Amino acid sequence: MNRFIEIGESEMKNIFTGGFYSAGKLFVATALLLLSWAPVNAGDVINCAYPYWFGFAPTHVAQNLGYFAEEDLEVKWVFENDRANVYPGLHSGDIDCTMRTIGEHMSRPLTADSNLVVIGVIDVSVGADGVIGAPDINSVTDLVGKVFAGEINHPGTVMLAYALKEAGYSLSDVDLRLIATDDGQAVFEDSEVAALATWEPMMSEIVANTSRKGSKILLSSKDFKGLITDVVIANKLSYEGNREKYAKMMRGIYRAIDLYNSDPEKFLASAAPTYDVTPDVMKGDLGGVYYTTYEDALEFFGVGGRKSKLKDVVDGLTDINIELDLMDSPIAYEVMVDPTLTEGLFDGHNR
Repeated sequence: MNRFIEIGESEMKNIFTGGFYSAGKLFVATALLLLSWAPVNAGDVINCAYPYWFGFAPTHVAQNLGYFAEEDLEVKWVFENDRANVYPGLHSGDIDCTMRTIGEHMSRPLTADSNLVVIGVIDVSVGADGVIGAPDINSVTDLVGKVFAGEINHPGTVMLAYALKEAGYSLSDVDLRLIATDDGQAVFEDSEVAALATWEPMMSEIVANTSRKGSKILLSSKDFKGLITDVVIANKLSYEGNREKYAKMMRGIYRAIDLYNSDPEKFLASAAPTYDVTPDVMKGDLGGVYYTTYEDALEFFGVGGRKSKLKDVVDGLTDINIELDLMDSPIAYEVMVDPTLTEGLFDGHNR
């Protein structure tokens, strides 16, 4: 599923600092600002801004089915992909939370001093993201010296960098051409392009419909063991000042994930209208997504003496992000992530 709404990287970069690069799409700016200015109810309120991505649907199900209300919590939200719009407000506290891949979160402008902390996991890409190879491309080493098209922080680009590193190469050994992912279908028709970073449903559509017969999915997120993991990120000061408010949110999210596993039809019926799609469309596009349960979260955060799966992911992505010039230097996992909210999260509470 396309994780992004149509908004430019360069537009409205000063959304929370007083200026706009573009007079267009002001509805996004207004929506974000209204979140922080909305009247506060008697209960707790969390204001979130995150991409249009089915992986985040448990948040809407928890809101729609009253899981948050049972906790005396309301989560207000707006779909917004552009980190340049979201992160200034998140850092300042105008927004309380966002959700996105851990690899994207780690990239610049995040620093060890940023007022942000990862407090939860929500989904893992297990086939929703990947790289398409041209007919004559059968391995990542076949791409050396050839054109690879993608966005610099796209999951497919990250996977390719990871795979090249394992094969003894780096992304500098391919001819990287930066494109907008939504243009991928047209870009791949260029015979000069040997591989393309994309995601579902576009990935399957390109393979099925391209004139370049014999093209195939070269790399898929299902083969990368959690490398593309979506996390929940909070304003650190807000979180530290009211941890229980964020515990309420994570309990609601994990309960919604339980519902998906036990009664997917009910989950889809609740979630689909928020995304303006049918349950059947959502069901199909969730084929490459694995929602992380509370038990998964315990493993990702290394609770109870477990080895932290998320730390392994962060360690693997750090070298890649530095190679891609997305980070200036490593940021300690312990600075970036607080696993303690997950331990005993449901003690004394309904699940």
